[in-house]
Amino acid sequence: MSEPIPPIEEIGELNEQEIATGERRPRLAVRLLGLALVIFSVVVATYLVVAYFALESGRAERVAQETTARTEQIDRQLELAREDLAEGSDNLALTRVEWVLSQDAANADALALRDQVLSERDQPTAVPTTPPATPLPATTIAAEAPAGDALPELQAIRRLTAAEDWEGALTLLLAFQQRFPDYQRNETNQLLYDTYVALGLSHINTEKIELGLNYFAQAERLGNLPQEALDYRQWADLYFEAVAYSGVNWDIAAGYWRDLCAAAPFFQGACERFQSALIGYGDQLAYLFDWCPAVSVYQEAWNRQPTETLGSKLSEARAGCASATAVPITGTNPITGTNPLTPTEPGG
Repeated sequence: MSEPIPPIEEIGELNEQEIATGERRPRLAVRLLGLALVIFSVVVATYLVVAYFALESGRAERVAQETTARTEQIDRQLELAREDLAEGSDNLALTRVEWVLSQDAANADALALRDQVLSERDQPTAVPTTPPATPLPATTIAAEAPAGDALPELQAIRRLTAAEDWEGALTLLLAFQQRFPDYQRNETNQLLYDTYVALGLSHINTEKIELGLNYFAQAERLGNLPQEALDYRQWADLYFEAVAYSGVNWDIAAGYWRDLCAAAPFFQGACERFQSALIGYGDQLAYLFDWCPAVSVYQEAWNRQPTETLGSKLSEARAGCASATAVPITGTNPITGTNPLTPTEPGG
């Protein structure tokens, strides 16, 4: 026998319940999906806002650190320039001032100091046309005076030194002293000394640094070097030491470049080389997985001159340092084939 067919009214009620239940399920799923999307959007937006402000804060911090470091170095160089000027080293003072202006062209103190140095250098100085030495007795002059054109040649040398044509003056001076070794020797020695010092200063901060040092050595045979030349020679020593260790021992090289950058940032690109040495040392430590020491080295370099590449290296070093854990020492295993060590009394 077949099942009895329910009344039409009951069939209608069942269909309405099924339809209502079927519609609620997709609506609930849509609502849940929409809520999840809203939550996800809020989280992403919050993250982006936090990341943006963190980025802006990092940029502001980098700018502030770089500005502070540059200001301190500028102030130091201006202080040293004033000291150089007081000691009569106007060339070195002007070099320091020009470096400051290359960093801050509108620096009022540097502009005023440059005007002061130039005004003092432009003051006319008497150029002797006759030997400044005390005249000798007539009989002695007659005995020492060479024949020919000694005096005209000496006057030509004086004009070259007054015009700061040091290369031309050096050639004539050396030839003159060979031809007339006893004629106005004190004056020609003084002119030769001045020429050697000037040539040394003109070459010491170029690619011909060795030639500059050689000129200083020749001048020192005739008299004590001025403080400016002594300073440059000391900086040259630091330079050669730093170059010798660069690429071999970055730690030592960075120490020499640091000293040179602090004393004479204008000498042989000292500060740029210091920055490269710091990065090289940090890379060396990172290669050996010495992450924590690498953090401090990268941090110093980043504080001086932040870049995206350096920031990535610093982040990697920080992550490596954070993940590094100390290995506890629980004891050592005796070496195979040896007897264990037994404690002994002191002196036993």
